[in-house]
Amino acid sequence: MQEERTSRIIVAFLRRAVVFVALTVTGPAFGDSITLVPDADTSLFANFPDNNLGASISLVAGGNGAGLPGRALLHFDLSGQVPSNAVIQSVALTVNVVMAPGGGGVSSIFDLHRLLVGWVEGTGTGNTGSPANDGEPTWTDRVYPSVAWTAPGGAVSNEFSATVSSTMLINGLGGYTFPATPTLVADLQQWLLNPATNFGWILISESENTPFTARRFGAREDPVSTSVLQIQYALPTAPEFQWIKPIAGGIQLGFLAAAEQPYTVQYRDSLGAAGWMTLTNIVPQSAATNVIVTDSATTSAQRYYRIGAF
Repeated sequence: MQEERTSRIIVAFLRRAVVFVALTVTGPAFGDSITLVPDADTSLFANFPDNNLGASISLVAGGNGAGLPGRALLHFDLSGQVPSNAVIQSVALTVNVVMAPGGGGVSSIFDLHRLLVGWVEGTGTGNTGSPANDGEPTWTDRVYPSVAWTAPGGAVSNEFSATVSSTMLINGLGGYTFPATPTLVADLQQWLLNPATNFGWILISESENTPFTARRFGAREDPVSTSVLQIQYALPTAPEFQWIKPIAGGIQLGFLAAAEQPYTVQYRDSLGAAGWMTLTNIVPQSAATNVIVTDSATTSAQRYYRIGAF
């Protein structure tokens, strides 16, 4: 992974003179990409509602020969993999069909939905899993046997988002890549900014009650056929104060905030001072935004400012 770089802009204000840039230290913006495999995945299988499939080498999603559905859960750990101040540019999830019904089965559209609740993988093995241990997810329970799903297999808006993050028509054997969409990118950006909300995705066929739409996908226990998440990201360019001017009782500073990037504006009254004080924190903006910061408390003859992610 690339070493994290911090860019800082330091500006001085003289009360009875001029405004000038005292020092500029910038790090170049750069982009990067990373490929991840799941750190957890499992299946929820209506045909064996109290079994866990966490250690199976394949994931099942779609309807079996009797039209009983299966759903797959996938989780990717971003912590320590992508810089916390990164701006996600593109995301693509590739899944690999390793088994289809005889004759090819029935093709169907599969959807990814962002999960809203936590789960653990479990240790059940085999194509149909094995009886769940306490705490493992099953078709009936999110946390066996004490916490049931709102509806078997999870309920829209309660356990997973109603919004489809990305969609793909899946037919025979081979790899299928769910394309980057604004929602898929937003999922990753949210998880990066708020890791506690990262519960992964649930994979559901839109025709899961139709017989022979089920597909077996490679699980993380199958390193050759496991799902792969490709992430393209960029670190924000070094922020710069675009202007600074005196106002009654203080000064104002303006800068262009990049989308989805938090900033901190700091100050001190001498470059030799022991440390910097925080003037204000700027929360991430949904789009590039011109931000105005006011310092109305200064009585010093001079004050130095800097902006960045400190």
